[in-house]
Amino acid sequence: MNVAQHINHSYKTGNKAELIRVKGELNKNLNELNVFFEEYLELFDDQMNATTDKTSPVWKAYNDKYKAFENIKHNIKMTDYYLGML
Repeated sequence: MNVAQHINHSYKTGNKAELIRVKGELNKNLNELNVFFEEYLELFDDQMNATTDKTSPVWKAYNDKYKAFENIKHNIKMTDYYLGML
């Protein structure tokens, strides 16, 4: 069961405590990714600006992490919505 399914299941069963726990874990993961991006951009900013090739290894790693970041943000919004409904 992925995170979105787990959130959905917790809502359907009325498990507010589990939604709060999942949201805390998602926020922790989001903060870790924020730190990653700060450090990554500090280290690789010059390489990223030097190329327009978005398939280079530096850009690929950035884009992979960014997809995970967007997914976590989406799951946090969904959790907030469901918490507001309970």
